[in-house]
Amino acid sequence: MFTTHMHWDHADGMDLFPKARVWIQQEEYNYYTSEAWQSGGSHGGIDPEDVLALVKANTEGRVRLVKGDQEAIEGIGFYTGGRHTYASQYVAVNIKAGTAIIASDNCYLYENLDKHVAIAQTFDAASNLRAQDRMKQLASSARLIVPGHDPAVFMRFPVPGNGIARIE
Repeated sequence: MFTTHMHWDHADGMDLFPKARVWIQQEEYNYYTSEAWQSGGSHGGIDPEDVLALVKANTEGRVRLVKGDQEAIEGIGFYTGGRHTYASQYVAVNIKAGTAIIASDNCYLYENLDKHVAIAQTFDAASNLRAQDRMKQLASSARLIVPGHDPAVFMRFPVPGNGIARIE
């Protein structure tokens, strides 16, 4: 499983997959397991229990720390995101139709891409726009960039349905 960032709505549930490897940016892991909780740190939206689950997975040898942009698994590339969190990431996946981008919260909505607008919550709007531009370069088509919170995903990819999208 890949964890794009440590916000509760993306990191929660690691404990439900006790044998899965967890892929996360090393800087994201380092920050949220240490500095974020110190005086002057920032951990808004991060659930301490999710951090503990991540540390537990690491002590079990299941965490893989990604160091910047790299293809860590054949056909799957990890890329530093647009600073939605300390070191969020997005993922490129080779599929039948080419390369799809799982943008996660580095791009909330299709509107962010269409209007070239940074997401609302970011440490750095310029880095977010650079990440969106890079997603457009990496994806085989703009249609294959999947934002993290746009309900229109289920209209663009209606199969199999019932709140599940299949990107092929």
